[in-house]
Amino acid sequence: MTVFNKKASNNKASNNKVPNKKVAKFLRSTPLQLFAIAGLTAGAFMLMSPSPIIAAANASDTALSVEQQQVKAIIKDALTNDPELLKEAIIALQIREQQGAESAAQSVLQEHHQQLYNTASDPFKGAENPEITMVYFTDFNCPYCKKIEPAINKLVEQYPQLKVVIKMVPLQGEGSRVATELAQTVWLNEPEKYLTLKNKLMESPRGLNGNTIAKVAKMTNTEHWLTNTDSAVAKQVHDNLTLMRNIGLGGTPSMIIGDTVIPGLVSYEVLESTLQQAISSQENKKQAVNDE
Repeated sequence: MTVFNKKASNNKASNNKVPNKKVAKFLRSTPLQLFAIAGLTAGAFMLMSPSPIIAAANASDTALSVEQQQVKAIIKDALTNDPELLKEAIIALQIREQQGAESAAQSVLQEHHQQLYNTASDPFKGAENPEITMVYFTDFNCPYCKKIEPAINKLVEQYPQLKVVIKMVPLQGEGSRVATELAQTVWLNEPEKYLTLKNKLMESPRGLNGNTIAKVAKMTNTEHWLTNTDSAVAKQVHDNLTLMRNIGLGGTPSMIIGDTVIPGLVSYEVLESTLQQAISSQENKKQAVNDE
């Protein structure tokens, strides 16, 4: 996400007045920040509005308490002397909202950490004893999942310490459901055939249907599972779908690396950058523990 940072300006006109210390202190007072932001925003619109609106606002002054009138006067003075404060206030609010959203997301991921990373029935590829793990929600009939597969495969090749946990979810119709049930059954009973089957299903350029899935099953010597779905599969698929909803994922592909959720189709460079940040963060935490 983009974090906006205000660059200090050294080129203001000499006749611009700098807000006094009382105004600056008020605007940085934590209990009043949100009120100030709202006031700054409202004040800006009032200053730019036609005179009848300003007149109506002035008429309401008598209903305000002395303290409220003082606050309003401070805000008006700040806006008049330095309009840049409005921009600063909006940016501060955006940053605060972003930080709040990120904190909430991390809390949700922590709450569901066990299901995400330690579900024994989940297929995976990459390291058996990983240093870092990525969770990957995918659908066999999702065209964007098919497009991101090469990037994920490359990531596994380039980072041998990486494990990719695969959570299959049938969101794209009957063909998706049949393919998911077949692949999950194969993983539970003949895991050595799983990745070959999965790759062949993903390589199909069009949406999967019964005939296409049957051909792939025959090619991978897994056709005997087409009519013999493992009894555990229904619950596993249901759990994956429920987990998606609980952590707020809207579709596939969706990846989770460390504390970062990557929704949708992204480039290999985005995946690699996020992975490198997660590895660096993990190493820093280990170093901090060792230093204690």
